[in-house]
Amino acid sequence: MGKIKSIIIVCLAICCPFLAGSQTTAGGYIREAALLTAGAELHMSDTGKPSASSTEQSASTAEPPASSSSSGSSTEESRSSSTSTTTASSASSTSSEDIPANNPVIPQQKRGTVIVQNRSEYRDTADYSQYTEHSGAIIRCNFGKFTSEQYINLESGAQVRNCTDVLNSTLENAAVKTPELDINTDEPNVLIYHTHTSESFLPEADWYDRNYPLRSSDPERSIVAVGDAICEALAERGISSVHDCTIHDDPYTGSYYRSAETILKTLEKYPSIKVVIDVHRDGIGNGDGSLPAPVATIDGKNAAQFMIISCCESEMFDMPNYLENFKLACLIQNCAEERYPSLARPILFDYRNYNQSLSTGALLIEVGSHGNSLEEAVYSGQLVGNALADAIYKIAG
Repeated sequence: MGKIKSIIIVCLAICCPFLAGSQTTAGGYIREAALLTAGAELHMSDTGKPSASSTEQSASTAEPPASSSSSGSSTEESRSSSTSTTTASSASSTSSEDIPANNPVIPQQKRGTVIVQNRSEYRDTADYSQYTEHSGAIIRCNFGKFTSEQYINLESGAQVRNCTDVLNSTLENAAVKTPELDINTDEPNVLIYHTHTSESFLPEADWYDRNYPLRSSDPERSIVAVGDAICEALAERGISSVHDCTIHDDPYTGSYYRSAETILKTLEKYPSIKVVIDVHRDGIGNGDGSLPAPVATIDGKNAAQFMIISCCESEMFDMPNYLENFKLACLIQNCAEERYPSLARPILFDYRNYNQSLSTGALLIEVGSHGNSLEEAVYSGQLVGNALADAIYKIAG
């Protein structure tokens, strides 16, 4: 018997090195036993086979895990004046150490589609560093809560400014109801457009030069960049949108007539759209020549405060769905307040039109003012997109 054991040990001694270096199942078990003996931790690789990682592995030699999100649009985007579709499937990338042993395959996260229409190819190459005249101060501030009969408090603590004869009690009853919109998140259901497409922003500073141009046809300098951020945030949440970048404000007079045509054409092409938002930049000034820049600090960064304008019908125009639009405004406002307290200025409810009679779910959103920087406004666009996504999923159930 002793001789037989000796023969077996000799055979294993000869075969184990070859098996351990092979890709066979036996080789895998031999390597696993050796690694456990050596004190290494075992993790499941993306093939379901054990892979070792030593706690002593140097960070400089370890391969970093892939980023779980893109830092910008991960799709090819048309810059021409024709319509183009941008689609991407952005998976959350993980290292093998992030994959649980009982579920080695993590499903990819669905990504929405961004359909870009009529985007200008113009690029502004002017030297903006020449504008150094200190014409006045930029004062960063936060428009907080107001206490007057004109203001209605929502359940989140956000507010509505009622500038109409509609009773506050009527608006309070509407504000707690979910808008009746037939949302299908598998199709494009949001239109982002800009009636005043050329509105742009100042450089980030504590002063401004009155000569600095506050309009630009360059989509990377204008309010279009904010629309990009909103659509990207929606796409990351699995919601598809159409971003129309038509320049409607050249000339400025007649802008709303031209944007109305864009809305109707887009709704005819994409009947699944139920939310139509006109994204603007506000213009606020002080009597002393200074410019207020409304901001909220979110995660340590300045974001431009935004304001939703929800219109009410009047004797001058019919708007039969204005309360449905108002419900949507309140839902977005509540979602923003819950996620990002103080980011939203009070909703303005007033006798205006702004093409909100053309569609259900029609609103106007002012992101920042001309005292805000482009960076503050684009960051706010990302946050507004998240709040809008929250609202859409609540409507969809």
